[in-house]
Amino acid sequence: MAQSVTKTKAHTLHFSYDEDDSCALTTLINDVRYHVMVDPNELKKSREKPLYYEYLDKISALREAEEREEELAEEQQARVHRGKAKSKNKSRESSEGSDSKDSGVDVTADGDDDEFVEDDQEDEEVGEDLDQDSASAGLELRNWILGALADITKTDAPPNREPEESTLYEWYHGPTYFYSMQITNGELSPQLLETTTELEAKIEALVPRLKMPKYIQNYNLPWLNPNDLIVQSEVSMPPPAHPGQVIHKSTGTVYFFKPVVPSQPDSVKREIHILRKLETLNLDIKFPSLLGFVSLCTSKTQAMGMLLQNIRYPTPLTKLLRSSVDAGARAEWSRKSEAYIKTLHEHGIVWGDAKADNFMVDAESELWIIDFGGSYTEGWVDPEISETVEGDRMGLEKIQTALADPEGGTVDNVVRETASTLFVTERSADEEVTREEKRKRAESEVGEGMVEDASARKRRKSDTLAS
Repeated sequence: MAQSVTKTKAHTLHFSYDEDDSCALTTLINDVRYHVMVDPNELKKSREKPLYYEYLDKISALREAEEREEELAEEQQARVHRGKAKSKNKSRESSEGSDSKDSGVDVTADGDDDEFVEDDQEDEEVGEDLDQDSASAGLELRNWILGALADITKTDAPPNREPEESTLYEWYHGPTYFYSMQITNGELSPQLLETTTELEAKIEALVPRLKMPKYIQNYNLPWLNPNDLIVQSEVSMPPPAHPGQVIHKSTGTVYFFKPVVPSQPDSVKREIHILRKLETLNLDIKFPSLLGFVSLCTSKTQAMGMLLQNIRYPTPLTKLLRSSVDAGARAEWSRKSEAYIKTLHEHGIVWGDAKADNFMVDAESELWIIDFGGSYTEGWVDPEISETVEGDRMGLEKIQTALADPEGGTVDNVVRETASTLFVTERSADEEVTREEKRKRAESEVGEGMVEDASARKRRKSDTLAS
């Protein structure tokens, strides 16, 4: 009897490649961290060349897809600048005209499916798909690497492995297995490397950190040491994977950890500023309060991330855009979403990334608004009106249309299913899944197959276009 093939999720912590077509993947599998390096010159040493050429095809497909998308991003950025310049000129010409305009609901953005799926592109000719996006090409390459690790992870990271309690510091600084990809007897063969200071530095570089300006340092908010916070759950979307709920050892206070993005300091500072402003205004809006920062060890200037109010049992609004969801509840969320946006605008606050993903519904069906970092998501807001009142209204209109008629085709499925799991830790029924429970559940889900969580690939494409 053929043995059924099951699968496990592999959370991508980091992936990069260089001009020489070498690449490196850092991944977390059942709490075990791996860093795998692929050097085409090493693969080329094998007498058997098929895997060497296969690798070159895959990384070339990724590079070409990214180049196409970079060109598109540049075009969109030019549209943004033209649109905002036009908007400024228009506002100078007339201060009494209409301050809004109708917009269609022509939604064309790529989305993702939060459910785990297999990569089903095996029958396609590698490198021949001119329409392949970078997210799909990247996923294909990473799964190619992960496939070579399957036998190793069965031993080192089995799904029934007892989870170890870890602090936030330990989560980012835990032991890592370093491998170099080789070809042995015509098969990919990862070779374990001795840990060196240079290799450890690669992992240390992945720890989020951002120096905060003086005015943020002076906020009357606690800076907690990462060694004093216990990780209770993890978040895989948006990538990279990171700790989610954390609990303070001494007080038992539960927070949601949102890591800083070092490459986007303005976005981080924008969100902090708006959250503080909302706190002082005391508006009738549900949002996760900023409760503190996680320091980089004992630093009082560099932060690893923000500590936000934890939302209990959150569900992204995108997951509730279904006709099976009570119509009365959908109508109430529509009313509140409009009221929230109107209130923000009345107080000079632009939400920025207006989309259903950035509304959460808690266990009591209360609507929360999240993510004030700005930017935009293709399909919800046109790039030329991103981070404007007009952009907020465009996103709101699409949200309300989808709430009123989920099955009417007014919002494309591929856009509806782009839910970020920010604030969402894995849940089963009405109970949050702890790391130990997650491992037990995984025992029945994981066997020989292993592929990366495919939901990450579409998010990467959106992030590329939005940055």
